[in-house]
Amino acid sequence: MDKKQIIITTSWDDGYALDIRIAELLDKYNMKGTFYVPIRNNENPVMNATLLNDIANKYEIGGHTVNHIYLNTLGKSEANYEISECKNILQNQLGKQIDAFCYPGGKYSQRDINLVKEAGFLFGRTTRLLHTSLDLHPYLMDTSIQAYNHSSSVLTAHCLKNTFLFPIVQNYFFYKGNKNFAKLTEILMSRIMTTGGLFHLWGHSWEIEKYGLWKEFEMVLEMLAFQQEIAYLTNTECWKILSNK
Repeated sequence: MDKKQIIITTSWDDGYALDIRIAELLDKYNMKGTFYVPIRNNENPVMNATLLNDIANKYEIGGHTVNHIYLNTLGKSEANYEISECKNILQNQLGKQIDAFCYPGGKYSQRDINLVKEAGFLFGRTTRLLHTSLDLHPYLMDTSIQAYNHSSSVLTAHCLKNTFLFPIVQNYFFYKGNKNFAKLTEILMSRIMTTGGLFHLWGHSWEIEKYGLWKEFEMVLEMLAFQQEIAYLTNTECWKILSNK
């Protein structure tokens, strides 16, 4: 695969009813997305079956456990149930294959990676940020930017935790104070457009609503959309291409 290839993928977690607004904006800018939907969620209500089917008609749906529970709080059998049963329920409800999984809260261990694989998912999406490489970790898909304004300390911690040292050096001056995710998108995409790479935008519709980030979110979509040299893919389409390069 040509290392100059440029890919953009997006993903949206938790199955909140306002995901339909994200879907409408993705449609407006002719972009693709993967929506990770739990069956139930005590933190925020999950969209009803009608909305889920509407989104599933145009976008990929991924598993996000049965009860939106952190897998590191569960024993093996409970974790296996949360992972495998969410796949079964979604496949039965939607009548289509569910290939992508997302770890609630980004919490997982090697045990959980194995369970995701055994359940028949192709990969588990993490919440690790600032990843733009076309290279994949085994059974894991990282992200580039969250639709949320993280502090410089959080961004730097993501780099250090995941040994992404180069972004710290390259963006040293940008890591002072709170960072605007639209500005960080501009920085990362400027580099990707020159060298090639993967840009993965993710977030939560309830979070965008809570912090009034819809204007910034649409600004990012405008920045990313309608470029002929970019391949716009779902998470699974992205995984299949990169895992075979």
